[in-house]
Amino acid sequence: MKAIVLSGGGAKGSYQIGVWKALRELNIKYDIITGTSSGALNGALMTQNSYHKAKKLWLKINNRVLFGDNAIESTNNIDIYKMYAKEFLKKGGMDVSELEELIRKSIKIDKIYNSKINFGLVTYNLSKKKVYELSKNEIDKDKMADYLMASATCYPAFQKKDIEGLKYVDGGYYDNLPIALAQKLGATEIIAVDLRAPGIKRRIKKNKENITYIRPNNKLTSFLNFYQEGAKRNIAFGYNDTMKVFGRLEGRRYTFKRGELKNNSKKYIETYTYVVKKIINSKRLINDFKKINNLPNIDTDSIKEIIFNDIMQSVGHHLNIDETKIYTAKKYNKEIKKVVTNHLRKNNITKELEYYLMIKKGNYKEIRQQLLLNHREILRAIYIYSLFEN
Repeated sequence: MKAIVLSGGGAKGSYQIGVWKALRELNIKYDIITGTSSGALNGALMTQNSYHKAKKLWLKINNRVLFGDNAIESTNNIDIYKMYAKEFLKKGGMDVSELEELIRKSIKIDKIYNSKINFGLVTYNLSKKKVYELSKNEIDKDKMADYLMASATCYPAFQKKDIEGLKYVDGGYYDNLPIALAQKLGATEIIAVDLRAPGIKRRIKKNKENITYIRPNNKLTSFLNFYQEGAKRNIAFGYNDTMKVFGRLEGRRYTFKRGELKNNSKKYIETYTYVVKKIINSKRLINDFKKINNLPNIDTDSIKEIIFNDIMQSVGHHLNIDETKIYTAKKYNKEIKKVVTNHLRKNNITKELEYYLMIKKGNYKEIRQQLLLNHREILRAIYIYSLFEN
C-alpha cells in the first residue's frame, strides 16, 4: 500500500499544497496519509479530497487571522517573533481560536471518515506525558477537529490545546515526519514530504529503500510567518520539487523543462571551459581547486561538467532571478543578461561583474591570483561571460 507522509512545519506547510498539485497531475494514488502539525491538517484535507479548499485556506492564513487587532503590517521574521513573544508573556501563547474556526470550516468530517484513504496523525499529551499516534478509526468523529488542532499546536508559540481537560501540544515534539506511523498502518511504499522544519524525526528501522523523499530546494518562509505571498511561493516550490523528483522537470534551485540543462551545456560549456582552463593553468592550481570544491579524484574536464549546472543556477540566485518559475534555458539566460546589463548601465558592479569585466579584458593573471579566495564569484563571472560571448 502507498502512503503520503507529511511533516510539520507551520507556515512552511503551504509547500505541501504544491506537492499535492503535482501528485494530482502525475495521477499518483495513495491508500494512507499520515501527518504531524500542519502536515496533519493538510493530510485531513487530502483525505477528504479538497485541493482547492486547501489552497484557499493557506492563502487566507495571515497575521490578522493569528493576531487579530494586535497584528502589525509586517512580514519581517523578527517583527513576527516579537508578536509571538508578547502573546506568550501575556497569555501563555497565541490564542488561535480564529484560525481554528477557519480550519473547522474547511474540514469535512464525514468526507474524511467516508474516504477509502486511511488517515493518521501525531500529537503529544502534555498532561500524561504520552504520545498519541492515532488513525481516524481511533478518533471519535466529534473530536477529529480537536485532535487536528492539537497536532498543530506549536507550543509555546500557540496556547496548549485542551481536549476533555487534558493539554495537548504539537506532534513534532515526538515525530515530525511520521513514517513509522504510516508503516504501522500498513504502508509498503512511501512518499515523504519533509519540510526541514524544527521538530524530532524518528529513526526509520525498516524498508528505507521504499521511501521517496520530497524536500525543499529553496528557502521557504519561516515556520511562524504566515502571509499570502509567502504561501504562493511555497506552493510553487512544492510543485516544482515534486515534478523534479518524478523526472518531469529538472534543476535544483531553479526549475527547467526536461532536456534544457543538457541543451544549455552544449551551447555554452565550450566557452566556459576555455576560460576555466585559461585561469586554472597549473597542476598546483588544479589540485587546490579540487580540494576547495571537494572534487579529489577527477580531471579538469570532469570538474567542468560537475560544476557547470550548479554555477549556472548560482548566478541566477545572486542576481535575484525569480526562483518560482519554470524556465527554458533560453528564457533563464535572457533574464540573467537583462539583469547584468541593467547593473552595468547603473554602474552597480558586484564582485561577479568585476571579474566578468576583467575576463573581457583578458586579465587572467590578476584573476588567477584571487581564484582560491573568490572561486565561486569567479566561476559565476565565467558563466556570465559565456552568455555574452556566444
